[in-house]
Amino acid sequence: MPKTIKLDELIVPITVEYLDADCVYKVSCPALQGCHAWGETLDEAMRVIPGNIKAMLDARRAKGLSIPALFKRADAQTPLVLRMVPA
Repeated sequence: MPKTIKLDELIVPITVEYLDADCVYKVSCPALQGCHAWGETLDEAMRVIPGNIKAMLDARRAKGLSIPALFKRADAQTPLVLRMVPA
């Protein structure tokens, strides 16, 4: 019988851009198309993105949509560790 392994944390790749036209930082999760957070400061956008990631995953699960492989072993309580990757 296969055992389920609970993750202690999940490392999530993110990208960060500064949008000159809007004077805001945009943090995106490339693994979840359309998942972004904006803030007047980088800190503000970084505080928002974990909640946006979890909300998008919850919505996908509720609608029966596929979950990207990166997130399949995570549950709603799994802490997210954000790691910047090149845009």
